[in-house]
Amino acid sequence: MGLSSIFGGGSPSQQQETLIPNDNSNVKTQLKNQISQELAVANATELVNKVTENCFEKCLSAPYSIGQDGCVDQCLAKYMRSWNTISQAYIARIQQASADGDI
Repeated sequence: MGLSSIFGGGSPSQQQETLIPNDNSNVKTQLKNQISQELAVANATELVNKVTENCFEKCLSAPYSIGQDGCVDQCLAKYMRSWNTISQAYIARIQQASADGDI
């Protein structure tokens, strides 16, 4: 089982069957959904990479001590709040552009 099946991509034979109809709007919708899912996975991966890069490198030093947990927790909380705020603004902007017919 590959990642595409976990995130709704299905097996290649299933994808082929869904793309056979000549209904262009159906194909477009399926492609948009697949791209959205792939972008969500890429965004989540980027978040994990940035948290690791910024928070763990900033807060953790060798040898590890329990006192460093608070720094990692605070950094992660700040990063998640920032990520959520930016994501919400981005989604609102896309929805507004879509409603205005710009997309």
